[in-house]
Amino acid sequence: MDEPMLGETQPLSNAIAAFPAAGRKALVEVVAPLDFAGVLSPQQARFIAQAAGLDADGLLQALLPVAAAYARPPISGFFVGAVARGHTGAVYCGANLEFPGTSPWTSVHAEQAAAARAWAAGEAAIDALAVDAAPCGMCRQFLMELGAPSRLAILVRGEAPATLAALLPRAFGPADLGRAGSLLAGQRPGLEFDGGEGDALALAALAAARRSYAPYTGAEAGVALRLRSGAIVDGSYAESAAHNSGLAPLAMALSRRVMEGLEGDEIVAATLVATGHALVDHAAVARTLLAAMAPGVRLHLRAARHG
Repeated sequence: MDEPMLGETQPLSNAIAAFPAAGRKALVEVVAPLDFAGVLSPQQARFIAQAAGLDADGLLQALLPVAAAYARPPISGFFVGAVARGHTGAVYCGANLEFPGTSPWTSVHAEQAAAARAWAAGEAAIDALAVDAAPCGMCRQFLMELGAPSRLAILVRGEAPATLAALLPRAFGPADLGRAGSLLAGQRPGLEFDGGEGDALALAALAAARRSYAPYTGAEAGVALRLRSGAIVDGSYAESAAHNSGLAPLAMALSRRVMEGLEGDEIVAATLVATGHALVDHAAVARTLLAAMAPGVRLHLRAARHG
């Protein structure tokens, strides 16, 4: 590999070396630029697959080591990657992220991270998700929020493709709670600040809150982080019918920070925008994660209301 990427990390170098030799040059041409961020456009995905002699599903599985190179598992020590293909043909890498000094339940699983990347990109559906091992029960439950479990192909390395419906029979999902939408295609809330204007960071957090998915509680929330370079990374709240398998907005923002190659860019400010809700305290989880990842950075809170 001629060009550096994300500090030329050893896991990523090993992942590229493990990619089929015929497509390795094409892969490097796409992933070496600093704006790769774990996402391949439909054109890039086809270019790499054709060079490597892979079909669309084979490409997802071949990219698993690349996705796992972004894993940060200081608690478990398990490096896990997941690769999703959106209905547009774009490809999204995700990796597990753990936060030392907090409870393991705050972790972001690789399947969640890949789905969140597709969600942030505006995908209306995910057609396939590749993983090294069958998704855990929590991830299967989270993936139910994508909708159409009978059409979502789960590609486990070395096994025949299976649908999410087959992996989670007699599932409990949005329809059981009277919800017809989905994480990727649900109706987005129209939110406004509950008084006053907002600076750039607050506006980014408000935009993230407007993309949030909270059909069960109505407690929408979004987080925006300002980094030392001036870059802003945001994250939106995603609920699950089972609640525990949802995704906190700050956890999503921290996952995006890793995937976008900004892990070394220090967090200097954080803003949470949330609707007032007596039963859901987004600030508590955000403060826990922020204390672990950016000690000394104060969480700024802004209230939002439905416009």
